[in-house]
Amino acid sequence: MVQYRFLALAAATIAVTAKISVEVHRSLEVAKQSNIKVKFHCSEALANHRRRLKAGASRTETIESVVHSLKEHTRTSQALVKLLLANQSTAVEVDTTWIDCSMYIDKATNYLIEEIKALPQVKSIYLASVRAHNETKSHDQPTSTVNEVIEWGIEKIKAPELWAKGIKGDGIVVGIIDSGVRHTHKRLSSNWRQEYGWFDPYDNTELPNDPLSHGTHVTGTIVGTHGIGVAPNAQWIACKGWNTTMNIRRLLVKCAQFMLCPHDRYGNNADCSKAPHVINNSYGSYSKNFWMDDTIAALRAAGIVPVFGNGNNGPRCTNLDYPAASPRVIAVGATDRNDFLYDYSSLGPSEKNSTKPDISAPGVDIRSASIVSDVDYLSNTGTSMAAPHVSGAIALYLSANKGASYDEVYTALANNVDTDTLTLPNYTCGEKIPNAYYPNNLYGYGRLNIFNAVTAPLPKCALWTDDFEVIGKEVKKVSQSTAADCCDECHNTPNCNAFTFTRDNGGTCWLKAEDKLVDWVYKKGYKSARVLKPNNDLTACGTLEEDVDYDGPFITFTNQAKAESCCADCENTPGCKLFVWYAGTCWLKSDKGDKVTFKGAKAGLLPTSSACAPTELNVNYVGHDIGYTSQTSADACCGDCQATSGCKLFVWFGGTCSLKSAMGTNETADGAIASFLLAGQAS
Repeated sequence: MVQYRFLALAAATIAVTAKISVEVHRSLEVAKQSNIKVKFHCSEALANHRRRLKAGASRTETIESVVHSLKEHTRTSQALVKLLLANQSTAVEVDTTWIDCSMYIDKATNYLIEEIKALPQVKSIYLASVRAHNETKSHDQPTSTVNEVIEWGIEKIKAPELWAKGIKGDGIVVGIIDSGVRHTHKRLSSNWRQEYGWFDPYDNTELPNDPLSHGTHVTGTIVGTHGIGVAPNAQWIACKGWNTTMNIRRLLVKCAQFMLCPHDRYGNNADCSKAPHVINNSYGSYSKNFWMDDTIAALRAAGIVPVFGNGNNGPRCTNLDYPAASPRVIAVGATDRNDFLYDYSSLGPSEKNSTKPDISAPGVDIRSASIVSDVDYLSNTGTSMAAPHVSGAIALYLSANKGASYDEVYTALANNVDTDTLTLPNYTCGEKIPNAYYPNNLYGYGRLNIFNAVTAPLPKCALWTDDFEVIGKEVKKVSQSTAADCCDECHNTPNCNAFTFTRDNGGTCWLKAEDKLVDWVYKKGYKSARVLKPNNDLTACGTLEEDVDYDGPFITFTNQAKAESCCADCENTPGCKLFVWYAGTCWLKSDKGDKVTFKGAKAGLLPTSSACAPTELNVNYVGHDIGYTSQTSADACCGDCQATSGCKLFVWFGGTCSLKSAMGTNETADGAIASFLLAGQAS
């Protein structure tokens, strides 16, 4: 962690008490200092990513864009806080997680907290959370019995039928955030991806290890060989999310950050091309502070599927864990071999009125790998055992449907569950949702059947979400008598990717361009869904900004009936970096200038280079220089870096391109411009 020294800074504070949690206030009543988490507004980072992302971007380019936008936004939004810290006199420790735009400050005084609170970039201030770890209890003694019998849960979800078709998870990487993994276990050693395959934010260990057996058991169910795992040909990587005594939320977030763009054990030399396709998570607790929402949003923007155990707090309703309660993750309940619901499987709905769990899977008396030795096994029970069945199933689905989106995966799983064999309890959860209706707040859509999910055809639209409205820009509205008719309307309408059906005027489809950073809003009687293959007219300039003008200098103008057509004009105009379209005219510009609201205008940004990420202004990366070239503009450095062996990034300053082999630490340098090569572009 970085140390700063403080000098008292006289500054007027703004009365925004709501930013500071009650727990922080109580802590300061007892002590003069508090360990805090400062949460910054983060949505603009992913909005920048969407605007910059060009049509046809690869998976790695998409992830790199997400990471770059988050790092850039975090650095700029935290600059004023760092200035406050640099001018104080008391030593404190500071750490940052860029995936959720957060800063952690130890020993923060009340005066410092008040100063931070006054900054408009700051969203909220909470106590930095450290929770005691609750160990999973096993139900029998470890055994060294080795048999080739396929475990009952694997049979129940019909994974072996897919194996017979050659679908075993090939080409898919599963990330595991848990207590660690015994990587030498006989059923796990062959498919651990050693390159960028392990991170331990607690003890910085070099090789995967597991003091608790929980993570080893989970990993075995996902990818274990010889009948204990769902996807035996998939690879796994892991991050230690907790140790023998505690889990620290900051380190759980750092694990997710590692999964988004894996790095070495010291946090350096990141390679986003090594990101997993699905992440299994077996942690959570009741929380009104949705501390992982921005992290989940980043994973989803990168196309990574997050899976969470729903928790073991049943049978009371509305008692599920967070982050499983998030509407942006797949939450999993637990069933036994007779399709009874596990007694303690947590039940919905969530506090945001989402139906939870999303799906159920085998989670009672599940035999998998143990840490006792490389040939030992153990049976455990809980939603921590159910979630791995779903994560492994997703690996099978993705290996058969390369590049499938989260919505496609979710719809395939939920559309093809087993429900006829489920035993219904004598209680219900949620507003008048009968047990025989699916999805419900006990089983979700039903119990996982991955064979049906993989072999069934995919519909045009995702499943309905009852009683919720899509948030986003309205593309148009049309009259339709039934909700089902909205799907074709949206599918055939450019820029529509989601819709809401209401009973207004005999039935109305509200076709929208969804704001994916905003949760849907609870509206009784509404029905909403997404289009799985939207007809979006994306260009090399990415998603256009609506009602936005940039007042920077223009080079020339062209006439185009559609704003999307301006992008090609900008690409073909020397010096053009962006355009603003209004009323049939494309204003081609060399610089952004200030961003202003202008009704009816549409703006698009041209990528800085096909080989390099968008540039970072006033940033220098120290050290690792491998060469220098002379160029009149920073954009020209990209080609020099691409042509230089070992070059991964450059910093331009005063006409000189400093070509570098690694990122190193960054510092503010007025006039400097930095960028890095996108994956696959190095010489």
